[in-house]
Amino acid sequence: MARTSALRDAGIHPKLSVVFVGENESSLAYVRNLERTGNRVGVDVAVDRLSAQATAADVRARLHALASDEHVHGVMLQQPLPPHLAIREIADAMPAVKDVDGTHPTNQGHLAFGSGTEFVPATPAAVMLLLERSPHWPLRGRRAVMIGRSIVVGAPVAMLMLAQDASVTILHKESGSLQPYVKMAEIVVVAAGAPGLIRGEDLAPGATVIDVGTTLVDGVLTGDVDFESAVTVAGAITPVPGGVGPVTNVALLRNVVKSAERAGR
Repeated sequence: MARTSALRDAGIHPKLSVVFVGENESSLAYVRNLERTGNRVGVDVAVDRLSAQATAADVRARLHALASDEHVHGVMLQQPLPPHLAIREIADAMPAVKDVDGTHPTNQGHLAFGSGTEFVPATPAAVMLLLERSPHWPLRGRRAVMIGRSIVVGAPVAMLMLAQDASVTILHKESGSLQPYVKMAEIVVVAAGAPGLIRGEDLAPGATVIDVGTTLVDGVLTGDVDFESAVTVAGAITPVPGGVGPVTNVALLRNVVKSAERAGR
């Protein structure tokens, strides 16, 4: 709040533009929460809607327009995209200096090389902030499992945990049975988009469990971990909703403020 107040006193109004393609209900719920958080902390959040039929060229054109808008300090492309769009066809159109969710290949590359990046993707940053407050921090030598391999969550989280010297196993839909790996893990991060994928009996007693999954099931936002069974086994666990999501919002808006501060220098 102090940083946004200082910016506004200097005539700079931190602004995030969210490019939203289609009608994904889980994503809409996330963006609504982001708008509310932005209002509370003094960051303007504008949702730039494109139809579900938008082409890659349409999305790229919108990103290029936002790159030249001096009133916009951060740009985020909300994912997942509709099935006909591939992030690899679009990511390089993201203005790197406003890429507050770390989507641009340059920022992804810096993250992979461990050489530091201007903006760490918000959800992976949130996962790490939560892990810092878990019983298994520091991560050095810890056995960690990352379920999911997307460039939005899975791959960046795995790289960030590796940078903290954890022993990381990445699992995905072609990995076969997950349980043998999960049962041995001290840290389990799940971002598969599969409600109830992990249950309490799959976990090692005392494990730290970070549930990144958000799927609407009968109108209820649901995680990838069956919370009721897992909470009796885990040493620390995040709920859905109310776990990773709010911390992600904070991490993202912090990046927007950082970008606005840099623009004001």
